[in-house]
Amino acid sequence: MKYIILRKVKIIDSESKYHLKKTDILIKEGIIDRIEKTINITEPFFEVDIKGLHISPGWLDLHVRLGEPGLEERETIKNGLKSAARGGFTTVLYMPSTKPVIQTKTDILFLLKKNQNNIVDLLPSGSITKNSMGQEITEMFDMHLNGAVAFTDDKNSIQNAMVMNIALEYVKNFDGLIMVTASNEDLENNGQVNEGFMSTNMGLKPLPELAENIMVMRDLEILRYTNSKLHISTISTKKSVQNIKKAKKEKLKISTDIAAHNLILNDEEINTFNSNFKVKPPLRDEKTRLFLIENILNGTIDAVSSDHSPIQIEKKKCEFEQAEFGIIGLETTFPIINTVLKGKMELSKIIDLISRNPRKILKQKTPQIQEGEKANMTLFDPNKTWRYQKEEIISKSKNTPFINYQFTGQIIGIINNGQVEVNT
Repeated sequence: MKYIILRKVKIIDSESKYHLKKTDILIKEGIIDRIEKTINITEPFFEVDIKGLHISPGWLDLHVRLGEPGLEERETIKNGLKSAARGGFTTVLYMPSTKPVIQTKTDILFLLKKNQNNIVDLLPSGSITKNSMGQEITEMFDMHLNGAVAFTDDKNSIQNAMVMNIALEYVKNFDGLIMVTASNEDLENNGQVNEGFMSTNMGLKPLPELAENIMVMRDLEILRYTNSKLHISTISTKKSVQNIKKAKKEKLKISTDIAAHNLILNDEEINTFNSNFKVKPPLRDEKTRLFLIENILNGTIDAVSSDHSPIQIEKKKCEFEQAEFGIIGLETTFPIINTVLKGKMELSKIIDLISRNPRKILKQKTPQIQEGEKANMTLFDPNKTWRYQKEEIISKSKNTPFINYQFTGQIIGIINNGQVEVNT
């Protein structure tokens, strides 16, 4: 549709002169044409007129793993991006943990080609090491030249300190970004759940906080030594957050995010042996959950991600110890953070956690809600209460513990790349 009109929409964009204003918006061929109190045109147009409608710059998810190539039974790119749109994301950072691993310029170009003409933008990341085995670094510069915006071995934490040192030194040449999930494999020792009362009570092998804490401390020391740039993904412990806070005060180039589910769930959920609560890093205890929220409020934790991990049913519907780690999260990230942070944090700052802040981390321009700018925006109602139903899930895999969960904050749709998608 050439013309789209949004009616009586409240704008949430802290860097726009229209912030908190209620107005009409006319989008013409993908560009914001007019922002006025009332807009009337004679040409045919697509109208969005929904009570409680808010818009913000389009959201970006820092951690999306699908399955293509090689693991399409979990999630295809096409279907995964539909799930992202349902969750309000106009952009996703694609993890390289496919089969084969995304580790060459050809792999990057494959992802970009698969994403052509989609309403959701796909930003590729490449593997730091060959086959994400942690032994030998890839041609990261070559991938960077062809569109990779970050480098990560995803959930495979680099155990070899020299390899980590080389990777951080290497990306300095082109101001690249290394992203890591911090965990020491020896201390992890095939742990299943957070070490504590619940692991003992349930007789499940513990996954101690120490495994994350030691690796975060090591990586921060290497970062200090190399003066490079590092993002620590899906942080989950008090000690790790404290060390990152200290590193930020020292002006190290460090950023971090947390998985949305770690903000709303604690390790008491595992008492039913429901493998949909099995995630890595694991759900921590209630005191830690509250501490993590505190450090979102004070700005130590920069962003929130979905940590979207689709797993086919036979890998989840089995004994807890045999089940794979991970839950889907694209469609529940905003509902979770809005439900948890509503009343504690300004709405614009909640949105920044999934819009402006992730883009700063990736050095991507944040869309602006201004006349003459490209329309890249998310439509939502922060006050709508609703229940997450299995039959409404777009994701091919359904591994989520949030079925029938009541949230406050619903996504209405997205506009991007001259296209509009409204959830029905």
